[in-house]
Amino acid sequence: MTKDRIYSLDVLRGFSLFGIILMNIIGFSHDTFHMNPYVMFQHGWNRILHNFEILFVQNSFYPIFAFLFGYGLAMMHDSARRRARRFLPIVYRRLIAMVIFGVIHGMLIFSGDILQSYAIVTLIGAIFLYLDRSFSLIAAIVLWLLYAALYWVPTLSFALQRPDLDYMKSNPNAAEYMMNVLNSHDLSQIIGLTTDNFLTYFFISDINSFLFRATSLLPLILIGMFAKRVNLFERIVRYKKLSILIAAVAFIIGLAIKSLPIIYYGRYSLDTVAIYSGGIILSAAYIIAIVLLSENEFFRKWTAPISKVGKISFTTYISQSILMFIIIYGFQLFGRMNLIETYSIALLIYILNILFAVLYLKKFKQGPLEYIWRKITYLE
Repeated sequence: MTKDRIYSLDVLRGFSLFGIILMNIIGFSHDTFHMNPYVMFQHGWNRILHNFEILFVQNSFYPIFAFLFGYGLAMMHDSARRRARRFLPIVYRRLIAMVIFGVIHGMLIFSGDILQSYAIVTLIGAIFLYLDRSFSLIAAIVLWLLYAALYWVPTLSFALQRPDLDYMKSNPNAAEYMMNVLNSHDLSQIIGLTTDNFLTYFFISDINSFLFRATSLLPLILIGMFAKRVNLFERIVRYKKLSILIAAVAFIIGLAIKSLPIIYYGRYSLDTVAIYSGGIILSAAYIIAIVLLSENEFFRKWTAPISKVGKISFTTYISQSILMFIIIYGFQLFGRMNLIETYSIALLIYILNILFAVLYLKKFKQGPLEYIWRKITYLE
């Protein structure tokens, strides 16, 4: 089971990276900061593909990545304990390095970087690996309840009181400026705008932004830690029929919740609440399905290239951003493509990720960024 479980982790990472590029390329190629996507993509294939992205992609892959991040840290903790090594210095070197990588990535390449958020909130979350495993689950539930109280209740209350104002807004002047800059071929301006967007929307720079990430993101990481410590993947396989039932129910409920912003087109409150909550529920269905499918030899055979992408997930995540930066900004495509063209580029990049991973891992055991990260983590 150990070997299969590790394979499950690699496939999940590789699978997540495909979903992540489908989501990230929208932010890379269209102005989702200043334009209402429900207006931008309201006609024809744009609307069909945007609805598909809302239902199956949005906020359903970053939760898997966060879950796996916590799962991996629990594995590191077990390894350090077996080798009688001090874990905190190891994990904090790893997390601080991740913050630095994330800040560089967010400021220079892709403003929507999530790495630094993972790392910063886990500087606190890592402490739970020293406590009884139940505390991780309890803390995750408490943080989610706090998140709902701080962000969902006010949002939904305002929507009920002023439904006429509960619609996503657009700022055409700001959107035009952003489009001109990102299609300018002026690298200094492009990086300057990327940095501004990163620091404004995604960087954890104060207590409010930390609290938002700690209540929305840290619970997923804590659940991943808990899952490893209770051998969740082994339990999923052992109780296969129950797992299939849970996955099916989660899939239906997740899609039902995520369909609300489509039914009530462009409502800000539903876009905020339903996509987050429904996305997490749907991600649970994805995780269970892939863990169970990984027990099948045919599935392993055909997903082996995806598992190799998962083995170098850090390198793949950064390389996706670099390739999107070169293609979209280099060819002045920002704001000028429909979603068929946009997703075609995403698919092309992911195929390149697979080819690179397959060829690279024939000669090396870990990706180039993984190698650097490991050197910093273990100082060896």
